[in-house]
Amino acid sequence: MKGKSDPIDAYATATAVLSARAAGRPKRRDGVVGAVRVPRTARRHQALGAETAELDAPTGPPAQEHHALPQVIRGPEVCPALASTPVTEIAQNHLAPAADSSRSIPRTENPMSIKLYDGMRLTAYAPDLFELTRMISKRMREVFRELAVRIIARNVARVVDDAEVRERDMGGPLHNCLVYRARKLWLDEQAGLDDRVTFHDPLHFSIVFGQVADECGTRRLAYPFSGNRAYTHALMALEANGRPLFVDYHYQNQGDRPKEIRKDEWKRRRDDWNRLLGAGDRETDGTLGHLPGWQLPDSIEGVFDAVLRGYKDTIDLNVHCTVEDRMRRTLNRAVTLYLGLDEVNGIGRVLTRNRRIERATELYLSTAHGAVIPRPALLPDTRDLGIAISKLPPVYQPPAGAVARISELYREQALAGD
Repeated sequence: MKGKSDPIDAYATATAVLSARAAGRPKRRDGVVGAVRVPRTARRHQALGAETAELDAPTGPPAQEHHALPQVIRGPEVCPALASTPVTEIAQNHLAPAADSSRSIPRTENPMSIKLYDGMRLTAYAPDLFELTRMISKRMREVFRELAVRIIARNVARVVDDAEVRERDMGGPLHNCLVYRARKLWLDEQAGLDDRVTFHDPLHFSIVFGQVADECGTRRLAYPFSGNRAYTHALMALEANGRPLFVDYHYQNQGDRPKEIRKDEWKRRRDDWNRLLGAGDRETDGTLGHLPGWQLPDSIEGVFDAVLRGYKDTIDLNVHCTVEDRMRRTLNRAVTLYLGLDEVNGIGRVLTRNRRIERATELYLSTAHGAVIPRPALLPDTRDLGIAISKLPPVYQPPAGAVARISELYREQALAGD
């Protein structure tokens, strides 16, 4: 049987890409589904190992265990239809018997490696889910804007300060404008990053909620998935009448219990998270994807577009990317080229190199000559970001003497082995 020739498909694909007809973007692998992929995969691997060991056992049928219905937030504010439904009826509708009891997988106390470092518990001062989501949405959008403006400032500075970026062919006359070129620079680099990097989108944020109840009471839990710790810090800082809405409720089973947490409290955290992770549905088993939540819908593309339209309050990009920082980055790049250090391999060597350059730069700038070294010009105002590349001032070039002196200081540190 002769199949279709692969070169035909390859040629058609290449033609579509070169002609710009293939404009689709790959999955970003973020959001709740992407964020839970790793623990879900880990749990499946663990389950496979448990099942294999069980089948190899010489005696006795596998142990059976009835899985409790995970108690998810289903109050009137979330699902009115379930508010008046008896718990027994919900259980009958949602708990299905195992398809093959002879192949069921016994549960262990800790069925997988759990690292829930950002686990949180809602305090008694936290409002209902709808009101809480409104408060989170407002605050997270503020944090998003702060983070996004830094990215805009950094990419605008790269276009202003890097001759190679200015001259790079990005396609189309539109990208001859400063802000469009900065936007294209960011998007192209994100699309070209390795999956392990784009998996951690620096601007992504989402959060899921769950509820557990036992003889000790009812506890509302939350788990955020974010690409920047600023989101988590902002959540922990949320208050109502001076009272916190979230407290730490993290758990991990790879290390010892923190000294400040009691043994019974640590065990309760373990049991609570295991209940939320241990849904009966194999498609969601070991994840938090089956829980209700909220995801930040904003994107960096939208922020770039908003800059083009103009903010109500003008943003000073020079606050987020200072002249001093831009000068130091330019000096770092110039010293690297002067000494031919681009061939350094290995993350450890690169970090050591940069640390030595930064130290040498700091030493030079603390001298009388370094104090009067010319600085780059200020970045354009946000209202002027539509300026054409050709109308920008010349690219900042640090004095050759400064680069040579910093290079000498770098060599001295390298010889000293520091």
